[in-house]
Amino acid sequence: MQHSAHVLIIDDDPMIRLLVANALQAVGVQTTEAASGEEGLILLGVCGANAVLLDVMMPNGMDGFATCTALRKLPNSQHIPVLMMTGLEDFDSINQAFEVGATDFITKPINIPLLNHRVRYMLRGSYTTLQLVESERRLHRMAYFDTLTELPNRQFFREYLQHMIALAQREKKKFAVLFLDLDGFKRINDTLGHHLGDLILQETGERLRKSLRASDVLIRTGTTEEGISLARLGGDEFTVLLSSLDRSESAATVAERIRINLAEPHLFDGNEIYITSSIGIAVFPDDGGSGEELLKNADMAMYYAKRAGGNIYQYFSSKMTEAALRRLNVENHLRKAIEHDELELYYQPLLDIALNKFCGVEVLLRWVNPELGRMSPAEFIPLAEESNLIINIGEWVLRQACKQACVWRHQGLTLNRMAVNISALQLRHKSFPSKVAIILAETGLPAHLLELEITESALVSDEDEILDVLLSLKQLGVHLAIDDFGTGYSSLSRLKNFPIDRLKIDQSFIRNLEQSVNNSAIAVAIMSMADSMHMQVTCEGVETDAQLAFLQENHCNEAQGYLLCHPLPLAQVEEFLMSQLHKA
Repeated sequence: MQHSAHVLIIDDDPMIRLLVANALQAVGVQTTEAASGEEGLILLGVCGANAVLLDVMMPNGMDGFATCTALRKLPNSQHIPVLMMTGLEDFDSINQAFEVGATDFITKPINIPLLNHRVRYMLRGSYTTLQLVESERRLHRMAYFDTLTELPNRQFFREYLQHMIALAQREKKKFAVLFLDLDGFKRINDTLGHHLGDLILQETGERLRKSLRASDVLIRTGTTEEGISLARLGGDEFTVLLSSLDRSESAATVAERIRINLAEPHLFDGNEIYITSSIGIAVFPDDGGSGEELLKNADMAMYYAKRAGGNIYQYFSSKMTEAALRRLNVENHLRKAIEHDELELYYQPLLDIALNKFCGVEVLLRWVNPELGRMSPAEFIPLAEESNLIINIGEWVLRQACKQACVWRHQGLTLNRMAVNISALQLRHKSFPSKVAIILAETGLPAHLLELEITESALVSDEDEILDVLLSLKQLGVHLAIDDFGTGYSSLSRLKNFPIDRLKIDQSFIRNLEQSVNNSAIAVAIMSMADSMHMQVTCEGVETDAQLAFLQENHCNEAQGYLLCHPLPLAQVEEFLMSQLHKA
């Protein structure tokens, strides 16, 4: 940096002037200070300067925009570099700074190394007219556009949304915000790599442009001539703003068009990759009066679309807010359930049909909270999985079940099997087999007495990875069962690839077995094919003597259901099993 360089500092804050002056003087730059825009213009006319550092917000006189405008009108000042110092980072302020003649801008609090870097290049005369234009364009794109998809980013969309709210309020119009999320995108990244994931995001952005019939205007401003704004918020989340709605239902037409286009297969290296989207819709002013509220409610509607299976769109409703608050409250309590000793294991006995004796139990989790009361597993188990709490809860269940099995063995209550449900999330962790091994070692339970029940849907994705985990579990000596078989997407022929010991036929096939020819035919087919594959079969949901007789006639191995015994807490199941032992 040249020692003869001279910088004029214009700021109404004496501490800022002192900080900046000391920093520049430390590297050999001469400085002059002005406490207002008016004073700065006078000093510039008298003393001149090689560059100007100019504060934007100076409420007691001319602000930085007015000062810069006046500065550019002074003789021989048209090409003096002006670095704006501002705490404002919004689109309008940045644009206004460049419009009045600023060369560059730096945000407060001032980063001294960055300040020295900016000043150094200004003083070297590196800003030609073309470079100034390019610098302005580059800074604008960095601040407001996503580099991967070249779509506007979250900041641009939020500011544009505020603009549209003000416009809609003045003109008494409606508009809609669509919140999109790609279904199962994390699986794409985890299995096929982030490079392919990025290509899918780029292709998604392109398909969204085409779905909205966008023009080149979209690339520059993020809006189309039809009043549509498109942005990538981050990750696999995108937003669309439809500003020309004649009625709320019109947003569904665009959402459906987007859904269909995004569901088309992606072609990479000759392979087809299918990925769908979930879309939430919030309408102004019905679903929110602020940008933050509209985005939140559109996001919530998208979440409900995803929970419904994905590949659909969903309008926001006030009931979703009530459900979301309930969900948040339940989740907060569930996080402390283990610590507060609120979880309890129930046990449902399993009957060996051929021997007519109970041979094992399935462990079932129950939760009683002082504020929420007795919680249904159908409510808190899915929530535990969605919030990843199932990892710690599942480990607690497994450890307690293994401890209890050992206690019963020492009491002389011998059972062939302690069956514990495992979530797909636990199964996807490569460290899960080692955790099972540690728990078996800690509790002293022989591995062959433990059976892990997994849902067939857990086998559908990441087949190779899941197979590795299952093989590791089999090496430990534990048994593996498919729970609720027949309700997922797998098939018996596909199951032959996995080291499965037992199928548990879902109770929906056992219910009304006597009246439904289809249910009985399916149950018999599963039992026959499982037998040919050397798998045991347990039928769930047995509630009548006729159902039990049917299973006995068709050589089913085990039965489980209310006819035999309800799920019971520890003391009651011990009493029940002891009574059965004495009968024998």
